Amino acid sequence: MSPTRAAVLVPGYGGGATQPILRALAERLGRDGIDARAIAFSTRGRRPSRDYATEIAELRAARDELRASHELVALVGRSFGGRICAFLARDEPPDALVIVGHPIAPPRRPRPRDEAALAAMACPTLVVQGSRDELGPLAVLERIAGANPRVDLVVVDGAGHDLGAREREAIEHVARWLDAVMR
Repeated sequence: MSPTRAAVLVPGYGGGATQPILRALAERLGRDGIDARAIAFSTRGRRPSRDYATEIAELRAARDELRASHELVALVGRSFGGRICAFLARDEPPDALVIVGHPIAPPRRPRPRDEAALAAMACPTLVVQGSRDELGPLAVLERIAGANPRVDLVVVDGAGHDLGAREREAIEHVARWLDAVMR
């Protein structure tokens, strides 16, 4: 019998649980038998909490709630939500981690903490990144994925940070990877 599988879906900065990409991800993952539940942070519309403590605690609570009724739980974050997932996953590895559009190194704003978190991943990790994503340069992600065999990088050719017309392609990469990894 297959294990019960779930995923916490975490929105990008300022987004909520009904963010269109999260709705599309939930629908697609559901077709593979993965119970996907989107969350919204209580800090939505305000500056993030210091060291993201509130966001990490809320993500942990959502993960724990799913863990109580599912055998395997993944964290799936879009942009800012992916950052928060990576910070929690670094310290408390989930069964799988997915980051869609990792804003790991915006222009003139290096994020060494983000780089260190991704580099330290001990769980199966997928980063789906647009080839033209100005917030997450491929060179940074390729360096990290090349050094950590737990980190897979899929590049969506021609897509920027918002993924645009290539969003469905990104969602399909996420769904196929999670279905294969969470068995």
